[in-house]
Formats: sequence, C-alpha cells, structure tokens
Amino acid sequence: MYLTAGQYKGHKIQVPNNVKPTLSKVRESVFNILLQYNFSDKKFLNMFSGSAIMGLEAISRKYDTTELEINPKTATIIKNNYKNLKLTPNLIICDCLKYQTNEKYDVIYVDPPWDMDYKPIILKAYELLKEDGVIILEYDKTKNIDIQAILDELNIDINLVKSKKYGRCLLAILRKH
Repeated sequence: MYLTAGQYKGHKIQVPNNVKPTLSKVRESVFNILLQYNFSDKKFLNMFSGSAIMGLEAISRKYDTTELEINPKTATIIKNNYKNLKLTPNLIICDCLKYQTNEKYDVIYVDPPWDMDYKPIILKAYELLKEDGVIILEYDKTKNIDIQAILDELNIDINLVKSKKYGRCLLAILRKH
C-alpha cells in the first residue's frame, strides 16, 4: 500500500497480516471530507492503528498524530513504517478503550476489528474529542450496525453528519457540538 497525498505521497507502507488496511479511495475521501473543517491544532488520533496508514496519511497532510495499537507485533510494523519515512511515531501500545490522557483531538479515526461492540468505542472517542471535533468511524456494512441508533442510546452531544459507502466498508462522520 502507498500513501495517497501530501508530503509523503507515494511512499510504500508495510501492512501486517492481521489487519485490514483502509483502501486508498477511502483514505482520500476521509481527508477530502476533513478539508471542510478548520481545525486550529490539527490533532489526529488513530485508534486501532493497524499498519498506521491513516496516521501516516494524516502526518503527510500536516496533522499532529498519535497512534494507539494493542498488538506489540503490529506496533513493531508501525515503528518500521515511521522509520522508513525518517519519522518517530507518537505510538502508545495499549487497549484503546483504556487509554487515558488529558489531550483532546480534532479528528479521531476509528477502525476497530469489525466484530467489536461500537458503543464503548464511540464513548471513548467522544471522551477524547475536542469541541467541534470529528470522529470518523469505519465499519462493515454487512454487520447492520445502526450508528444513529447507537448515538441515540448513548445520549451524547454528537451528530451523525454523513455516511458514505465504499464497497463493504461504511464511513460514519460524527461531529461534536
């Protein structure tokens, strides 16, 4: 897989066998959507980092990026992907749902294993999100997950702004107000 745009466009990224990398058309669409927002700090959190391709796409577009990954072997690949670009990752090896920080993020990209329960994931992302921040949630359309119903049940101050389909993948864009 290759980075699609920005400073590191065209650089090859190693993908671990145990992850499903986000397709290039989805990555490009995510960052095209983000262009409409005027973030002051451009702080990007990549939950469930996998290969870190989304975090590296964010860095390539001048976002200050933090990577969260639970699997130490996958984290080694993330470190190698950063090293190949002569970068040092802000990588935290942890369970995303237990991640604690005072930091708040403008954009949180969430691409968990598709069989996980999305309620605690959305709650955790919401907790880490700045006011007017955006959560981008990737999920499997065959799982029949109703993001709006989850948001209604959680009763948090966030709106489903947009949904987009890319084959089997769905993106939900959530905005905190």
